[in-house]
Amino acid sequence: MMTINKGADRPVSARLFFFVLVIGIVSNASAEEITKFGGLDTEFRSFYFNRDKAEGFVDSEALTQALMLRYKSPYLNDFVGFNASWFGNLKLAAEDGKGGTGLLQDELDGSQESYAKLAEAFVKFKLPLESTLDVGRMELFTPLLNDPDYRATPTSSQAGLFRIENRAVTAYLAGSDKGSNYTETEFYPYKDVNGEAFSIYVAGVEYKAASSLFLHGALGTADNVMDQTYLNARYPWKINDDLKLVFDGFYYSGRANGEGALPGMGSDYRSRLANIALLLSAYKTKLTLSLQKVQGDQYRTSWDGEVHDNTSYYSWQSVQRMNFDRADEKSWQLRFDYTFKDTVEGLHFMARYISGDDITRTDGLTGSEWERDIDFIYRPPGIKNLTLKWRYAVVRSTETYDSDEHRLIAQYSLNVL
Repeated sequence: MMTINKGADRPVSARLFFFVLVIGIVSNASAEEITKFGGLDTEFRSFYFNRDKAEGFVDSEALTQALMLRYKSPYLNDFVGFNASWFGNLKLAAEDGKGGTGLLQDELDGSQESYAKLAEAFVKFKLPLESTLDVGRMELFTPLLNDPDYRATPTSSQAGLFRIENRAVTAYLAGSDKGSNYTETEFYPYKDVNGEAFSIYVAGVEYKAASSLFLHGALGTADNVMDQTYLNARYPWKINDDLKLVFDGFYYSGRANGEGALPGMGSDYRSRLANIALLLSAYKTKLTLSLQKVQGDQYRTSWDGEVHDNTSYYSWQSVQRMNFDRADEKSWQLRFDYTFKDTVEGLHFMARYISGDDITRTDGLTGSEWERDIDFIYRPPGIKNLTLKWRYAVVRSTETYDSDEHRLIAQYSLNVL
């Protein structure tokens, strides 16, 4: 039974109240008064997480209310600007001993606590040749170094990001030495197995042709830890006005490049992951078939084992709970999407089933697993920027605990400008 947190974390509650008050004041200012200082966007996100685990494992459950404030300044003299984001998440209900939700901070005594942090604060520069440079705390969105948004608030990184665009081609270079996971309030250095701090560097190129062919390649390295390679090719084929076929292919390669490789990897770590998908869209429906194969060790996308870096996959087999990326695992997915255009405007339904087998285990046996997901997403046509989600996942696996999981999410965004 969940209990309401009546007196916990008063400083966080006070900060939440302060920023809500600021929103009210700013929203009453005129557009002319605000635009010379930049724009302020807000997002409220209510999140209920309940993972019912197999016998012998403690369930994870929490209900929270998050507030995200994002400020974007204009470029002064068309050259330099500043962006900042504040994230806060307030515990509404969370029973002690039922942590592990990724929504709240898990304390040593088993309690779950609210948090607040300055998640973004970076200086941005406009440079010649349609290029930009951002330096500071930020959210990253590159395949080999990214900050996912799967919980109440996203993760973020201390980084530098340089981008240059030339018509159909975009190139970027990113580097990061610290990260802040979902519920962390500070930024911490990435550490290897020897406790030594390291930095991550990623370079990539995107190409989008007039035919809508999209190509993306990236290389990443962390000295004495590992190297990663990423490739993606996507091509849509419009058969007629109501029918479209899309091919989407991904390839990852990772290997250790020194003695500092993370626990469970070792200096001989080597893994490759390939994923291909075909998407057939017809009016209100979409059918997706996806195949994935891992060769070698279990694939690791996170550079520091998801301690402070939570870089996630850009692939179809990365679903609600699992990634189907274990050693030598083969998996397939069948997914069905339906939009209720003519009956319930704003309602979208998704169901998928993923099955993986041929997993190489350390005991010499072969493992297998499957996941079944159902999503309902509703955007009420009469209420702008409101989204309601119910996500349900069932997992059965020889490699981890079985679980049934519910996520209920209500989010509302407000553009002050």
